[in-house]
Amino acid sequence: MKSFFFISFLLFSINVYSLDLDSAINYSLLNNKNIKISSLQIDDALGSLRSEKGIYDINFNVSYEYEDMKNPSTSAFASNDKINETITTYAFGLDGYLPTGTSYFINPFTLRKTESDLGTNAMSPSWESFFQVGLSQNIFKDFGSEVNNSVIIVSKNNSKITKLEFEKIISSTILDVKKKFYLALLAKKNIELASSSLFLAKDLVQKNSYEVESGTLPKISLLQAKAAVAFRQVELIKAENEYDLALDKLKISMSMPLDEEINIEGSIDKNDFNILDLSEVSIIAFNNRPEVRQKKIKIKSSKQMIKYYKNQLLPDFNLEASLGYAGLGGSKNSKYSSAILGPPQIDSKYDSGLRDSIDNLKSQDNLSWKIGASINIPLGNDKAKGKLKSAKSKMQMDVIKLEQLLDQVSLEARSSWRDVITNMKNIEAAKIGLDLQKEILSNEQERFEIGLSKTVDVLEAQNDLIEAELNYNKSLAEYNISVNQHKFSLGTLLENKKIILNN
Repeated sequence: MKSFFFISFLLFSINVYSLDLDSAINYSLLNNKNIKISSLQIDDALGSLRSEKGIYDINFNVSYEYEDMKNPSTSAFASNDKINETITTYAFGLDGYLPTGTSYFINPFTLRKTESDLGTNAMSPSWESFFQVGLSQNIFKDFGSEVNNSVIIVSKNNSKITKLEFEKIISSTILDVKKKFYLALLAKKNIELASSSLFLAKDLVQKNSYEVESGTLPKISLLQAKAAVAFRQVELIKAENEYDLALDKLKISMSMPLDEEINIEGSIDKNDFNILDLSEVSIIAFNNRPEVRQKKIKIKSSKQMIKYYKNQLLPDFNLEASLGYAGLGGSKNSKYSSAILGPPQIDSKYDSGLRDSIDNLKSQDNLSWKIGASINIPLGNDKAKGKLKSAKSKMQMDVIKLEQLLDQVSLEARSSWRDVITNMKNIEAAKIGLDLQKEILSNEQERFEIGLSKTVDVLEAQNDLIEAELNYNKSLAEYNISVNQHKFSLGTLLENKKIILNN
């Protein structure tokens, strides 16, 4: 299978693969089954194109024929009321079809050897040689390269469509891997936060134990802290399970076996992105989305087929011409009836067998040529008319489908742009909320130290801080995902990834 992109990735040789985002994308591009299928579909389309071009292949013909005939005869020149004759023919030549609609043949050399015991044949064996060329051209129907190349043009367009489909699948794969990777990073970060939350609860249990023993805190404060530890242990287990599930989803997106052990690396940082004006996004998407280009190519194919079927309505008016030369040579027939017919009249230029036949052919003295014309007019021509009507309907449907697609593409581009703006604002709000909860927890811990706050208040402040950190990390992940979704909706995800598809 041919490769249509060039990428490389590095994986550790140990059992646990350590992956960052780029290596995860590269792995998926090398192993994703949909990409492999799409690559084979390109090969299939190119094979079909090559097959259609085969109509202009030159055919080389070589033939050999031997014929032995014994025919009864009442002729006085027949031996024993029977004519014995053998004919051996050797020939080679070329023929083909040109984009202009011209059929041609070139037979540079044909040689026929005839042996006969018929008494009227002066020569046996006789050697006849021939050179022939011929052309046939339709003047109306199937005239011109554009009409004759219609199927090839459509096949070329189909190969372009499959390449665009390949591009679309690669882009979709990258987008899906990025989504799954960011969600896995978020799940991994949630484990860190759950562990940190558990550590804070355990630290509070230890502090409260000293205070309860010294009698400065009631026993319920210690029980509240221990209850928080138990609850946060469960939350940690849930976070670990969510991380394992996120890794499995990432493996499926990468086409990696689920039993493969991996560890992802990276942090959820805000991606730099130059936000365009809303008025620009639709035009960019129209120019870059592979689906739009596919529809436009399909419309070109429909227009080409309309031209073709219009041409098929014309009469089939065919002109033919051929030209040839002949040569002859042979030897005196031993069965020739000299007593009745007299001595055989064989010119000296024909009496030396095969050599004379070739010399006669080279001299070009024996020219023959032919021209002709034929016309075929189908009455009604319903087949061509039906094909034309069908082709026009298909083109109209393709135009309408393109209009529908442009509306959908514009909607997706504008909607994803709004998601980016919303998520960007959400990061700012989540950061403010995180800073606030840090300050609240710090104040609550200071109040607890001097006895102005209760254990339950500290635990609640800890929970609120963890929740704020979760929201902040989630806002970063959602922003990054929305940025990549927006690039995908604009058709620029591969461009920004700097992946080049081989034409």
